[in-house]
Amino acid sequence: MHIVSAKYLFDGFNILENKAVIVDNNIIYDVVNRDELNVAEYKYLGDGIITAGFIDLQLNGCGGVLFNEKIDVSTLETMYQTCLRYGTLGFLPTLITSDFSDVIKALDVIKNWFEMYGNSRGVVGLHLEGPFIAVEKKGIHSTGYIIKPETKYLELIINYVKYFPIMMTIAVEQFSDEQIKHLSDAGIILSIGHSNATYVDAVRGFNNGIKSATHVFNAMSGLTGRNPGVVGAVLNTDAYAGVIADLLHVDSANIELLYKVKQDKLYIVTDAVTPMGTEIKGFNFVGKKIFVENGKCVDENGVIGGANITMNESIKNCVESCNISLGSALRMASVTPARVMCLDNSIGMIKRNYVANLIYMDIDNYSCTVL
Repeated sequence: MHIVSAKYLFDGFNILENKAVIVDNNIIYDVVNRDELNVAEYKYLGDGIITAGFIDLQLNGCGGVLFNEKIDVSTLETMYQTCLRYGTLGFLPTLITSDFSDVIKALDVIKNWFEMYGNSRGVVGLHLEGPFIAVEKKGIHSTGYIIKPETKYLELIINYVKYFPIMMTIAVEQFSDEQIKHLSDAGIILSIGHSNATYVDAVRGFNNGIKSATHVFNAMSGLTGRNPGVVGAVLNTDAYAGVIADLLHVDSANIELLYKVKQDKLYIVTDAVTPMGTEIKGFNFVGKKIFVENGKCVDENGVIGGANITMNESIKNCVESCNISLGSALRMASVTPARVMCLDNSIGMIKRNYVANLIYMDIDNYSCTVL
């Protein structure tokens, strides 16, 4: 058993002072007032904040590797070790649109990982960003791998839900109501994205079981006066929404607006790719050469291909550029993504009997240390 304390503690909802966390066998035993303890009983970490580790639901790669390029456990291990440096203790390895054989390979690799480690080494499931998306909103995704959601493909994916959580980014207009309901009922966490749907179709999708929206404002039909599109549907429903907060994918004013509307339904994703955590200036992404220019990852035509940002940097951007409080930004990186994945009964908060996935963050420079 050990006890840690700092000037502040974020329990998932409030920033508290004078608190200490008692940890026993990697489980939170209790949160107590620090002045109830003797100084020798706890380790004081400094004038920063203790919080639950961050959870990134859209991580393509980092540390010099990319899941799409090398679908194996060594890639996952590199991603995990890189994430630890920036306070991310849970993540969804993300496979973007590729040959369906790669989808099966990714599912098998995650299954193997869970057989070895469970969810104790960062990986909390798999995010399939495609291949059931709209060509009109494909972004960096390869048109040749985009396919229709035939039953044979969907059933193969559903077979893996019993082993680990699966999030799927889909274009709702490619699916029938019955297919969406079937996937949702089977336990797939559906997120609308890379979609050119109308407002009506997007709302239909949310009503039938789509739970979230993938990197809002990017690769989806926009909000206009006579067609509110997917963006309008996200804003006008209680769906969860992920946002890339590198201030390159989405303007800070739009992130501020999104938070004002969505509040506790908004969560941060990095959408990070190979160079995150490295000095790499170029890499391959599903057959395309991507260049890192002023922190932005783009192909030769200027199309954005993922992001080069960490979760703690994203929190800094939300606080310093988007008028979002530190507590709200921390919640967007911990509690809310845990809720999206239905994992908020064990991670994402500092609460008795929760897993002690704890970090200490310096509130001056946002650097993080895993506890």
